[in-house]
Amino acid sequence: MGNLFSYGTTNIKYSVKRTDRKTLAIEVHPDSSVHVISPMDASAEDIHAKVEKKAAWIAKQQRFFEGRPDESKEPEWISGENIFYLGRQYRLKVHAGPPDVKLAGKYLNVTVEDKENKTKIAALVNSWYLKHARRKLEERMALLNPILEREGLKMNSLMIRKLKKRWGSCTKKGNIVINSDLIKAPINCIDYVLIHEICHLKHHNHSNQFWTMLNKYCPDWVKTKNKLESFNF
Repeated sequence: MGNLFSYGTTNIKYSVKRTDRKTLAIEVHPDSSVHVISPMDASAEDIHAKVEKKAAWIAKQQRFFEGRPDESKEPEWISGENIFYLGRQYRLKVHAGPPDVKLAGKYLNVTVEDKENKTKIAALVNSWYLKHARRKLEERMALLNPILEREGLKMNSLMIRKLKKRWGSCTKKGNIVINSDLIKAPINCIDYVLIHEICHLKHHNHSNQFWTMLNKYCPDWVKTKNKLESFNF
């Protein structure tokens, strides 16, 4: 059996440490490694079965530490659907008419010539998200500039794009790339991701030095991480 199992297309490996504790605990560390702390008398089969049962949770934690958004279902792009912006929930309202997108009250109003054309609706909303993401993320980055100055760092450019697998990344050339979908999250979650990538300007991996710097500038990052994960966008 071994300390390895498959979850979808991913192979998850875990280590086991036996102690005198009475219950089994599973930890996912920032390097995405999985550690199981088990009672002394637990059988290998029982441990394996319990770890496999937590596979979805383990994969979710690993996606976070790898900087990838949690997996979610595709929007249906119909009136009444939930839409998020800066952590608040709105209702999508589709109207017939010249193409337009406006946020008003509790609704994101999307006007499109053919209300059944979901591809067009998706394109309009994603374009709206991208426009607002560029403005807001540039604004938040400007407020975080003192971190760059204090650490003697220089960011080449801030790029906002529609990404499929990551909330953000930092290139060796000093470019910070942020997923435009982050505009759906609360401000403190946006700031967390930006600070995370600022830390990568100095430390290009998830070393102890990286986490020390992140804790320095975002001491509540674990709480913020959980908040980001709780949003089902």
